[in-house]
Amino acid sequence: MMPAIPDKHWLQITANDLNNLLQVIGESSDAIEPMCSSHPEGTRYFSFLKTSVARARRVTAELASRIGGEPAPAVASQTQNGSPASAPSAPGEQTSETNGLILIIDDEELLVALVEQMLTDAGYRVVTSLEPFAALEVFKKLKDQVDLVILDFTLPIMDGSEVFASLRGIKPDVAVMLSSGFTEHEKIRAMLGQGLCGFLPKPYTREKLLSQVRSTLTAIRARKQR
Repeated sequence: MMPAIPDKHWLQITANDLNNLLQVIGESSDAIEPMCSSHPEGTRYFSFLKTSVARARRVTAELASRIGGEPAPAVASQTQNGSPASAPSAPGEQTSETNGLILIIDDEELLVALVEQMLTDAGYRVVTSLEPFAALEVFKKLKDQVDLVILDFTLPIMDGSEVFASLRGIKPDVAVMLSSGFTEHEKIRAMLGQGLCGFLPKPYTREKLLSQVRSTLTAIRARKQR
């Protein structure tokens, strides 16, 4: 008897989860490597680890291409009225804007913890939720305080487009930046037309995350002051 073939949706979700996990492993190893740089064995280990992660990313990309879920292309960050966002600041640059409240909605617990640490280290206040319905309840309470929502596309029960619609139902001018690895291009384009602030493709570096968050918040605040 032939084994059941996983459906395409399950494969896309699995590829996305693997991509997110590789992001966590890569970022975590980068953070730990300096602690072991004085030990030859540690240096060899991290060299092997980076090579393995790079190979795993290539395999994941090949899997995604075979199931028609290739990584979504980077989409230029936009403000809610469709105008281009301001140019990002240089990586690591600190500005007076780094005091906003950011809501992260993502079901990858390790990735959420890593991104939360990156943002808090840069001076942002952060609240997180691993589950869509809980996130919507959090947003109802904090809607007038949240400056930006970083929303994963692949979530349990509801996908990113459904959560985005629910967030807009609570606060029509909510600022949302979508973040995902393998997703549906048409849905992203539709969300951009409905007021999505931008798209941050996974995997991303700390510098890319902070640069896009900073430029998006700057554009949002500039628009509010008009």
